[in-house]
Amino acid sequence: MKNTKYKLPKGNVQISFSGGRTSGFMLNQILEANNGLPDRAKVIFTNTGREMNETLDFVQECSDRWNVKVTWLEYYVLDGKNSFKEVNHNSANRDGEPFKKVILRYGRLPNALQRYCTGILKIQTASKYLKSLGWKNWNNCLGIRAD
Repeated sequence: MKNTKYKLPKGNVQISFSGGRTSGFMLNQILEANNGLPDRAKVIFTNTGREMNETLDFVQECSDRWNVKVTWLEYYVLDGKNSFKEVNHNSANRDGEPFKKVILRYGRLPNALQRYCTGILKIQTASKYLKSLGWKNWNNCLGIRAD
């Protein structure tokens, strides 16, 4: 019997895939509960350039094994404004460049009080991508570990 807790809501849905095991579990459960993904759902992996190679390989393996399109995004500055660029397993940055760009742009390191790296590198980058597709509203599926 399918787990109905992973049934997608109506409307557009962003599935935030971190590349971790629990995030992979969530994605797998969503795929099973929904018999794949409808066109109104997008699986998004936002690469900071600081992920381990094993994480990048895992994201690609999940995409290949489960036959699901994962959109790979990175923070980018275009015409002086925060933006995004779409990458893939082979072109994804591995030397921290997106993370470096955001630090240089804001002139400080992220810290416990100013966690702008998650907000800009991940949330804002994905949001700009989805808005470029014409999305105005969407639900976000996000896995949260117990630890």
